[in-house]
Amino acid sequence: MSFDSLALRLVTYELRQTLLGGTIRHIEQANPTTFSFKIGQGAQTRWFSLSAHSVHARAHLMQKPPPGQKQSYFADFLSTHLKHGTITEIEQLGWDRILKITVQPKSDEPIQPPPKAIIAEFMGKHSNVILIDTTDNRILECLKHIDETVSRYREVLPGETYSLPPQQEKLDPLALEKGTFTELFRTSDVTWKSLFNEIDGLSPTLAKEIVARAEKTELWEAYQQVIACFDPSHVSPQLLMDSENPLAASPMPLHQFPNATSQTFDSMSEALTTYYDAITLKENRASEKHTLRQALEKQKNLLQRKKKKLCEDLERAEKSEDYRIQGELILANLNKITRGQKQVELQNYYSSELETLTIPLNPELTPSDNAQTYFKKYTKAKRGYSQIQQRLAELEAEQEVLNSYEVKVESTETLETLSRLHAEFIENGYLKTHQRNKQQQEISEGPYRKYISTNGFHIYVGRNSQSNDLLLRQIAKPRDMWLHAKQIHGSHVIIRNPENRPDIPMPTLLQAAQLAAYYSKAHHSSYVPVDYTWARYVVKRKGNVAGYVHYTHEKTLYVEPAVPTSKK
Repeated sequence: MSFDSLALRLVTYELRQTLLGGTIRHIEQANPTTFSFKIGQGAQTRWFSLSAHSVHARAHLMQKPPPGQKQSYFADFLSTHLKHGTITEIEQLGWDRILKITVQPKSDEPIQPPPKAIIAEFMGKHSNVILIDTTDNRILECLKHIDETVSRYREVLPGETYSLPPQQEKLDPLALEKGTFTELFRTSDVTWKSLFNEIDGLSPTLAKEIVARAEKTELWEAYQQVIACFDPSHVSPQLLMDSENPLAASPMPLHQFPNATSQTFDSMSEALTTYYDAITLKENRASEKHTLRQALEKQKNLLQRKKKKLCEDLERAEKSEDYRIQGELILANLNKITRGQKQVELQNYYSSELETLTIPLNPELTPSDNAQTYFKKYTKAKRGYSQIQQRLAELEAEQEVLNSYEVKVESTETLETLSRLHAEFIENGYLKTHQRNKQQQEISEGPYRKYISTNGFHIYVGRNSQSNDLLLRQIAKPRDMWLHAKQIHGSHVIIRNPENRPDIPMPTLLQAAQLAAYYSKAHHSSYVPVDYTWARYVVKRKGNVAGYVHYTHEKTLYVEPAVPTSKK
């Protein structure tokens, strides 16, 4: 079962019981869509996970956070506004899969700042994490920027007023009476889709569970059994497994999976944590297997190409006796051959048939030299024949090794064993490591990164604060375009404009903005704001720290961090 409205209702209850009044001590990022919040209540510390993953969006308490990655712009933004703030309210908005956590920021000033709210929308590929100012519902920042090109119903952008997603007209599951229910679902062949389409808060899994239970009791009674779990005091959180595959984290036994095994937990958060840990492990295992399979397939194809080439060489090598005979025949008939002939027809004394052979000659060589040429071909072919046979035997041995690895990959089910195989593949040369000596690479490429846009403009990117200063002092001209990630540490980017054009083509601007976003501390974010202005409006004031500038007349682009393929 995915993280549906019922799961969110139960998690919201658990969060209210444990996190209200707590202080946000730390926010870190587990991956590009998942954030971990460290909440303190006196001496006690709890961790809370929030994910806007397109498939596994969810929220729940957890024992400890997963290993974090380098902080993104959005994680830093959340920390800036929420760190040391107090959680004052936690609520589910209606029956939607939307969680709202209100935080009162800490301030030493007499006038307290307005409360902020994290709004997490768990809606598949439309999942998002949004920070708003609660006084006017103005969006301060969000993980995924949604403009009119993405959605014509609702824009989710900094500065816009937050509004709920389009609502569906469905019945409240807790207010639904038996008479109305019976009137709606009169027929005996009610489908889960009809329940799902009419009643709010039901996921496909819950609707299917009602239908499954209705096989042994009345539909209304089956509905009541499922709806009872909307009361946190009536739930029995559990993880359902089919063999070793996780099926669902559920607040109740699921009759639709009669052969599943189950493990019970004290809280819905524990069940969800175990479920998504199992899902992550399964996906990581599948991903590792896919990587190893691809490496084996690539290696097998390489062996096949080598074997084909060697077989062709072997076929030529098997003609070594022909070369010797042709040389002997030329020597035995030197008096019949003159220089300048392109071929000669001679009787083959080495064959019982005594047939006539047509032997090609090099007209620029003497008959004796032509004979020596064939003897050299014979010697080379004879020597190559044994080497080719040896190499073919080695290829057969390599193929056996690949076959044994193939069996290991398919039979291995633990991630640890797959990781060991991955290391062996690297050692054997089947896989390459992507680690580089970054410092050596940058030294070899010079003080700036250089790119050429699709429109032919040269783009320069600073490597560090000193390099950024050099860009402004040595490279940039007044009519060049300057770009930098908005209020985020990162590289300065210059678009050279030697023709002093009054504007820069938008494709080039977007490419340069993507570079500015990529070479900033926000490069893990989905979208990053990037300011751009003419270089003449960028000023490095005397005494400023290296890399720091002031600029005016700027405009802002929101882009996804990326590096163009056309690097100079």
